[in-house]
Amino acid sequence: MSPNRKYLKVASLLQVVVALAALILGIICFTGANYAEADAGVLGVLVVSIDGILYLLCAALSFITAFMGIHGANRPSALGSHRLLAVLTVLVGIVTCVVSGLGQTIPVLDALVVLFGLIAAILDTMVRKELDR
Repeated sequence: MSPNRKYLKVASLLQVVVALAALILGIICFTGANYAEADAGVLGVLVVSIDGILYLLCAALSFITAFMGIHGANRPSALGSHRLLAVLTVLVGIVTCVVSGLGQTIPVLDALVVLFGLIAAILDTMVRKELDR
């Protein structure tokens, strides 16, 4: 196994951890928004609900990208649309960063989703170039 394939596998395993954190935070945001209505007002609840949905979307895309990356690291011909999903994960992560900023929070988890999406897309390109040689 080449070093790039090993890096893709490790990055994909770490992406699973980030996706799990995004899933937990998405569930907390989505279910806890109703309880915060008295303190935050309607706009605050709307932002937190949208943020929860975006976190759940980030988690789903990250899980899919990570599992495709793990599978593709073993057999690069099976990568398929991994790069496209990684770029889509980055775009949804950026949107989530913007929406999280509206809620006056520091979007660290969103930045991690974006970072690991970028790493996955870059490593996918490197593994595909090895395959073409």
